[in-house]
Amino acid sequence: MVLKRTDCWLAILLLVFCAFAAWRTTFMPSSGAGSQAGPAFFPWLAIGGMALLSVGLLVRGLRSSPEPNASETTSSGIQYATIVLMLFIFLMIGYAMVFERIGYLPSTLATFVIGMLLLRERRITQFLLMPALIIACVYFGFTHLLSVYLPS
Repeated sequence: MVLKRTDCWLAILLLVFCAFAAWRTTFMPSSGAGSQAGPAFFPWLAIGGMALLSVGLLVRGLRSSPEPNASETTSSGIQYATIVLMLFIFLMIGYAMVFERIGYLPSTLATFVIGMLLLRERRITQFLLMPALIIACVYFGFTHLLSVYLPS
């Protein structure tokens, strides 16, 4: 029952955040980007994706049935999830602080690996190879396909 309630509250919190972000995105100017998408395209894309996933989380929370005798494990699971969430917040703040100083490639790779370790990923191929491939694809996509240069 606790996990069901947690999923619902988290989904509602994320939907409130999406509403706030959508309101703030309406203040972005719609011209001056030199492309058809405009500067508000990515924020709207992110808001829409986050809202869609939040609705899915809400539906999952409403449809799931409570597990019997899960009260002990869920309280420790919620405490661990809270700690991991707080660590992720600090990780993202640190990433934002060093992104331009250190550069995209090393700071993103370090953040990606630390994030996967926080999620208890222990297979070396998963927490070293996958971030390197994903970061290389994103870097190539931005620099060569979109001509948007990231700090390196």
